[in-house]
Amino acid sequence: MFFQNDQLFLAPEENILKRAKGNFAKQIFVFVLSEPEHPGNAGFLKKILVAAGLDLDTDALLVEVSSSDRVSFLPAVKDKHAGHILVFGLSPKQLGLHAEIPTFLPYPFYGATFLFADKLSVLEPDKTLKAKLWQALRQLFL
Repeated sequence: MFFQNDQLFLAPEENILKRAKGNFAKQIFVFVLSEPEHPGNAGFLKKILVAAGLDLDTDALLVEVSSSDRVSFLPAVKDKHAGHILVFGLSPKQLGLHAEIPTFLPYPFYGATFLFADKLSVLEPDKTLKAKLWQALRQLFL
């Protein structure tokens, strides 16, 4: 409950574009759960995208998100008009989406196609999950 003399201030949402790395040539956002204990994730992510005919640095904007972060992708998507949004290890809720989106299934929403997948440290050693991801990436990009 607020009192009559209380002052309220809206905290601005963090602009996730400040965190983004890459050139965005093919209008692809890549959101990745930050896993400092798995330094090989960056190399694995690049291999995944190369297999789909994409270069992470040139074709996409990469945003790392910690497990405690709550970010909204909407301002960035409005500003940059992403066609594809790849999400590794984050839930839709962590990105400000209130929708149930299945993993490994391209999902059109808000003018873009989303693909949610497990975190990179889980994907890398699991051949079954990598096969599911590969099928979805082929459907999107090949």
